Amino acid sequence: MAYMPLDKSKLYLDRKTMTKIYDLSHPWGIDTPLWPFPGPRQDLVFPRGQYLGRFHKRTCTYTGTLHAGTHMDAPNHVLHEEEVDRERNGYTLSEIPLEYCIGTGVILDMRHLAVEFEAKWNAAGGDPAKFGDIWVELKPADFEKAAAKDGLEIREGDWVVVNTGFQHYWRKNNDKYFNYYPGMGPEVAKWLIHEKKIKGISGTWGATDGPLWHMPLKEQMPWLDTAYTLATGKNAALEYPDYEPCHRLFMQHGVITVENAGGDIDDCTGRRMIIAAFPFRCEAADGGFVRLVAWEEGSF
Repeated sequence: MAYMPLDKSKLYLDRKTMTKIYDLSHPWGIDTPLWPFPGPRQDLVFPRGQYLGRFHKRTCTYTGTLHAGTHMDAPNHVLHEEEVDRERNGYTLSEIPLEYCIGTGVILDMRHLAVEFEAKWNAAGGDPAKFGDIWVELKPADFEKAAAKDGLEIREGDWVVVNTGFQHYWRKNNDKYFNYYPGMGPEVAKWLIHEKKIKGISGTWGATDGPLWHMPLKEQMPWLDTAYTLATGKNAALEYPDYEPCHRLFMQHGVITVENAGGDIDDCTGRRMIIAAFPFRCEAADGGFVRLVAWEEGSF
């Protein structure tokens, strides 16, 4: 029987009786925001092969980057194999140890950063020449302050998820989202790795590194280089003299990185949760989409 009428009286699963799962990921599909590299980019394309009207089933294929939406990076995205302990931490997406992909963690509240950014943006009328240093590089003190505010502690082996508030720009103002989000630099990456000894890091940001850590910025993001010079009078190549150092530091040490968190994050911010994000098992992938999720400890 190709057509199957629905009898709702025979449905028995009830989500209201189940543990609440918070989805900290963005949906992805048509018009998903992409990292703004110079020049044209391959959009995400989903051509259909079979149609319900003819075949009574739908199939489609996917063509596009694996680094879009809420996704996990693999070490082979930014590191040569000789820079990685492959046996210990994996190299391709399929090799990432699953034990690293789930654990206890904290969701830190830094939403004041989006409020402060918007106030500065509006005061400048969106004119880079009037911004001043509008970019925020997160420091260890920012993490400690956010944790203490809600009575939290970053423990060894934790996942850390940061809510900057910038997820509310996603698909509404991608210029603000990708070019001005509060992000990390090597100072805080080394602190999280060597002093806090975390397992995973994610945040409501466009990349694991802050937007200015894409040296040479003049080539990688020339519009941002111009805006930074107009705003500060400084040379980004001198102030941020490395390309994605946090990516390489975290992944060399086995720390899982997930970019573009969002979804239900406001509903569970400021809490200690179980956090998980499992990659699909593709040998060719240097990254891939994940469902970043959280739930209350001890609820299963």
